[in-house]
Amino acid sequence: MTADRLTILHVYPRQMGVSGDRGNVAALVRRAEAADIATEVIEYAPGDPVPTTADVVVVGNGPLSAMRSLGADVTRVGGAVRDLAAAGVPVVAVGGGFDLATNEVVPTEGAPVAGFGVFDARAVRGAERRVNYFVLDTRYPLLGGASTRLAGFEDHATRIELGAGVEPFADVVSGGGNQAGAPVEGAIVGTSFGTHTQGPILPLNPQLTDAVLAAATARLDRAYQPDAERTATVDRYAREARATIDRYVDKAFKRIA
Repeated sequence: MTADRLTILHVYPRQMGVSGDRGNVAALVRRAEAADIATEVIEYAPGDPVPTTADVVVVGNGPLSAMRSLGADVTRVGGAVRDLAAAGVPVVAVGGGFDLATNEVVPTEGAPVAGFGVFDARAVRGAERRVNYFVLDTRYPLLGGASTRLAGFEDHATRIELGAGVEPFADVVSGGGNQAGAPVEGAIVGTSFGTHTQGPILPLNPQLTDAVLAAATARLDRAYQPDAERTATVDRYAREARATIDRYVDKAFKRIA
């Protein structure tokens, strides 16, 4: 962050951005504006200079073919992304971007694809496909430790194998999650999280957007407090959308504990 703006690094927006993932970036920008914080969005493409500074990193969803096309660039930029996460910069990785942020993506055929290594995990393709409305109770610590209900959508056939001691992002209320028999979803490391929640996740869950921005500004000794009047309309839309998903899940997909 410079003296007057927050830097959002959007990694591979062209290759990893097939599910409206620019909406996550837009949500961060608009929410920061409501707190009178200016932003700058930097889009990183293969071959660009390796970024060394950012205040938030966003990686969106994309197919295995896109990950393969990125080739050695993932390894080239992975160290910088890991360093940012280790320094407390929130990395928000969704869908295939979550897979790419693990140590490796293991396809059903061919060689594994190296990941950024932000999360000590493997993304193993070939699991039963999960296409569901997603309802989660997140464990993201920056939401104050209380269970917070999130909603979205999942569409993937990936089994996530978390390393020892890696905390899941959420408990699954309804949907598939990381793998059969373990009703958890995603991963957390520090202030960073990965999830297969698409939709995109941040506009639908503004409380999570606030937590990400609070983490980004806290490490820079700047308070984050969005104006409630300026966010009231979008908060209402998001709340009504989540309520609609909850009602639909209650009728059709709710997992029986």
